[in-house]
Amino acid sequence: MPKLLYLLRHADAAQKESRQDDKTRELTQAGIKDALHMGAWFSEQKFGFDLIAASSALRAEQTAAMVAEGMKLDHPRILLEDSLYESSPRQFLDYVNNIEDGYDHALVVGHNPAISYLAEYLTKADIGDMEAGSVAVIRFELSSWKHASENTGVLLKYATPEMVNRF
Repeated sequence: MPKLLYLLRHADAAQKESRQDDKTRELTQAGIKDALHMGAWFSEQKFGFDLIAASSALRAEQTAAMVAEGMKLDHPRILLEDSLYESSPRQFLDYVNNIEDGYDHALVVGHNPAISYLAEYLTKADIGDMEAGSVAVIRFELSSWKHASENTGVLLKYATPEMVNRF
């Protein structure tokens, strides 16, 4: 069965204030709105997730929660992963490679630059820097996440909050 990976960059977040821990930065009002709209768009597109994982940074957690709310999911289970915070593309890929094979549709919320590099590495598509709140939908014709590697995925869609908000 094919695997679908949804790489979602966290939505727009407040700038870091002096002496503030970067992990505690919250979404802006625009970021909250964008993440809710993205969730509604996921529902309209009939995208569903077996797994929702997010970086342990507050802005990523909030993005995942707002997407779930926008999708009208009851009691979503969001896994918070320290390994996705300040990760390198290699660490991010390692996370993907270790997703349990019972999950066929995985939403992973992370940060630039690793998330953008990983999307391009997996697909060889020219994505550039993913915008805040944007998603790369990648399809793999693989039976196991362990086999996801360079150019094994196909970019089905790249969508930004601006594109989604037009619907």
